[in-house]
Amino acid sequence: MEDLARSPFDQLRAKYSGEWPAIVAAREFTARQLIDLAPIRKFESDNTSVVVFGSFARGELTPGSDVDWSLLIDGPSDPEHLQIVQGVGHILEDLQLQEPGTTETFGTQVSSHELIQNIGGLGDTNQNLTRRMLLLLESLAVTNSIVRERVLRGVLGRYLVSDASVAWYDRPNQVIPRFLLNDIVRFWRTMAVDYAAKRWEQSDRKWALRNAKLRMSRKLLFVSGLLLCFSFELHPPEDREDVLSDNALISPRLADFLLQQTCLTPLDLLARELLRVDRPEIVKDIMASYDAFLGILAAPDLREHLKELKFEQVGADATFEQIRSLSHSFQRGLTGLFFDDEALRDLIIKYGVF
Repeated sequence: MEDLARSPFDQLRAKYSGEWPAIVAAREFTARQLIDLAPIRKFESDNTSVVVFGSFARGELTPGSDVDWSLLIDGPSDPEHLQIVQGVGHILEDLQLQEPGTTETFGTQVSSHELIQNIGGLGDTNQNLTRRMLLLLESLAVTNSIVRERVLRGVLGRYLVSDASVAWYDRPNQVIPRFLLNDIVRFWRTMAVDYAAKRWEQSDRKWALRNAKLRMSRKLLFVSGLLLCFSFELHPPEDREDVLSDNALISPRLADFLLQQTCLTPLDLLARELLRVDRPEIVKDIMASYDAFLGILAAPDLREHLKELKFEQVGADATFEQIRSLSHSFQRGLTGLFFDDEALRDLIIKYGVF
């Protein structure tokens, strides 16, 4: 019963006697910073939620991290919403927390209508896709978690229940949300393309830090999305057979099941799979490299160094070479996880490749 109260990461750490001090420190730092956000709770309302994303929601916050957040609105427009956005911004400024980036993806109002209705098609901009995927994969409500959950239900309902192309006409052998899976793959490719675009538009500004994140934390986000989509098969609910016996139950039950999975951080989703596969060498490759990566981000001088590093300097730069080496270990571990384990290999070949 004790394991049920511990996160998959904590269970993995106990099983393999893993130190992983940078991950632990980041989780503790995140918890302390979340307490500091208590003044924001005065903006509680029935149809809005202040939601944080990124390293804050992943439990991987380090000194110098940006605080990506939005005011999620699930209801009628109200002039008060702008006042809430401004008020939250002032509180974060007083706390000397880093502001979101300049793309205006965060730090503003976000309507549930856009997230739910505009999936695919011309209305689904990169910005809308990013907001929707991050809400699913790495988000945490600071105020009114019910609103966040309600919007997540709407998004999952759109992917699984309301779209005729994903209806179940025959009893399936495997339950995989293909519509959602395709969007998660699209998001990963979009992150990679956006990295290249920013390199072009902003020259050397922060390129090395963005490169490091693409190799590690952004890739973790993609992996967690894949595991989310495979979770009904890899960790089936007790009523799986009952669900499969009635085609009308599959989509709504899958939506409920996936909503439960969104309570896990990306690293916890990955840790759960590492516990299932139980391969010490894979655990070491993945967890040690990710811990060292967070350790670099937590060191102010190294983080600043990556921000300022010029592209032509990378060949002789020890910090960037360390990042590259860690990313190779991380990738080796992920390759072993997805292709050495029979269950994951079959799923990734059938649904991830073809």
